[in-house]
Amino acid sequence: MTWRLLTGPGAVPPAGRGRVLAAVHGLADHGGTWQELARRLGPGYRCWVVDAPWCGAVEGPATPWAATSAGPAEWLRTALAELPEPADVLVGHSFGANAVLDHLAGAARPAARAAVLIAPLVRPAGRAPRPVLVARTRAAIRQVVADGLRVRLGRRAEAVADDVLAVMVGKALQRVPDGAAEVVLDRLLATPRPELARVVTPTLVLAGLGDQRLAGARADSLAVMPAARVRVHPHGHFCHVTQAAEVAAECAEFFDRVVPAAAPAGPTMEVYA
Repeated sequence: MTWRLLTGPGAVPPAGRGRVLAAVHGLADHGGTWQELARRLGPGYRCWVVDAPWCGAVEGPATPWAATSAGPAEWLRTALAELPEPADVLVGHSFGANAVLDHLAGAARPAARAAVLIAPLVRPAGRAPRPVLVARTRAAIRQVVADGLRVRLGRRAEAVADDVLAVMVGKALQRVPDGAAEVVLDRLLATPRPELARVVTPTLVLAGLGDQRLAGARADSLAVMPAARVRVHPHGHFCHVTQAAEVAAECAEFFDRVVPAAAPAGPTMEVYA
C-alpha cells in the first residue's frame, strides 16, 4: 500500500507542522476522491490518502479481498502503521467510515485525536430483518457505485446516454471486490453495538437527508458515542465531493475546537515595515 500526500494551491506544511489527516475512501472508490476536500481545507493540513483493498480504480476483474484478507479495521491499523507520520485525524467515507469506526471501537487506547465519519453504513436498532437487509444492501451497492461514477464524471454525465451509463456501472461493479456485499452487510448488522459507547475520540458524523440508502437519520444511532457530534444535512452520499466547501468548513470548525493546530517550532520573528 502507498500513502500519498495530496497537494493543492498554497504551501503544504512541512512534516511536524499542521494537522495530519489520514483519509479512507468508500467501496469501489479511490484515494483521489479526497482531492477537493483537501484543497478546501487549505494549507494548514497535511492530507494523506491511500487506495484501500476495496478500491474500484484498478482495471480488470475484482480481487477476492473480502474473503481472504483481514477485515477493514485490521487493514486500517496495518496501513496507519505504515503512514509516514502519525495521524492527528482519521476521516472515512461510507465503507471507509466504518473501517475508521471499527478501528476506533477496537483500539486499546484512543486511535487518533479526532475522527470524521462521512455517510457511514449504519443500521437503526431493531429494524430490517436479515433477508431484507441482504437485498437492500446489494441494491445499495449498485446505487452507490452508479452515483460515484456520476460524481466523477461531473457535468460530462449529462451527455452520457442512460444505456451507456448502465454499461459503465456494470463494468465498475465488476471491479468491486468479491464478497464485498457480505462485508457491507456484516458492518450494517454490527451497528449499533455496545462497544461504541467506549469510543472517547471526538467524532463528527456527517449524514445526508438525501442519502436514505446507507446513512440519513440512521446516523443518530451513533449518538451512543460519548464524544460524537451527529449532523444531518440535505447532502448526498458523496457530499465530500459535491458539497466540498460546506463539508470542509464544518470539518475545519470541528478540528479547531478539538485538535488545536501545532505551535510553530522554535522562535518566531515578526518584521514590521
